[in-house]
Amino acid sequence: MKRYRCLYILNERDKFMIEKAKRPSIKDVAKLAGVSITTVSQILNHKSERFPRDTIERVIAAKNQLGYIPNKSAQKLRGTAKPLIGVLVPSLRNPFFADLMQSMEEHANNQVELIFQAAKDADFKANIENLVERGVNGLVIARTVERAEETFTFLKQHGVAVTVLDQANDTGMADVLTTDDYHGGQLVGEFLVNQGHQSVALIIPDIVTNNMQRRIDGFKNQWLAETRQLFEIKTVLSKHGGLAVSAKVAQLVSSGVTAAFTLNDELGIGLSRGLRNIGVKIPTDLSIIGYDNTDYSEFVNPALTTVTQPVWQLGQRALDMVTDRLKHPSMPYQAEELAVIRLVERESTQALTN
Repeated sequence: MKRYRCLYILNERDKFMIEKAKRPSIKDVAKLAGVSITTVSQILNHKSERFPRDTIERVIAAKNQLGYIPNKSAQKLRGTAKPLIGVLVPSLRNPFFADLMQSMEEHANNQVELIFQAAKDADFKANIENLVERGVNGLVIARTVERAEETFTFLKQHGVAVTVLDQANDTGMADVLTTDDYHGGQLVGEFLVNQGHQSVALIIPDIVTNNMQRRIDGFKNQWLAETRQLFEIKTVLSKHGGLAVSAKVAQLVSSGVTAAFTLNDELGIGLSRGLRNIGVKIPTDLSIIGYDNTDYSEFVNPALTTVTQPVWQLGQRALDMVTDRLKHPSMPYQAEELAVIRLVERESTQALTN
């Protein structure tokens, strides 16, 4: 029986695919840099204080030359990876949450890795499970927690540290960070009283979260301290939601309402656009005041009067709280409240003349 030797001739594409399949390893980096694997590991994990600058530069150069990318899964198994923190927000389109995420990103200071994810009500459970499957060590939840007890039990079983933003009723089940929305609502009520308004529309989201309810309570406490009129209109918490109720608000204007408090800037911007589309002049016919002092509020026309939230501090403190929980998992649950900064008066409101 004859035996035949098979000869495979590799073209350039085959060679490229073979080379691509062989990923450079930390051993390759160490060999090229002329140092130990331990030295490479410590330098690439930002523990390079004791190494000479020349050694650090050689390791970085070798890493870049080889295109070496650390294997995060392997790091996690060895316990050497940076903590992975998931951040759940209700929307990535709302500039308030964009500022929140930006503050966390800058405050992370390369000590943790962050995953940002928007979570709608219907997908909340799946979002939580997905983040746990991806190996998060901690979680910052900046939205209403669906099935709170079940959710926190699930996260505790998987060893995930949790900090919840603006959900005071979750105290005792996770670390909670809130802002003083009650006082923020009071600031709005006091401002409108001082401007001489007697009849106001309150634009309320169809789903009222805990922080929104505190905002409403603070406003009503201040506004209804004397006999004044208050009309409530519900809508979706978005610019489109504000736009959608502009005709209803216009009807109230014709019956004597002189101001509207929209509970957040998104609603205020949408309402302002909708009213201007149908000929209601802002602030001549109606004053509008929002809440959050997002970036857009300063640049819309007219610029929106609003309440400044400590969003930068909120993001940084939330990240500190969840990393503290990782370091001290058995410490008592923490509850902290940040002060609302101030009310910013802009073009969308004006005092009434007698």
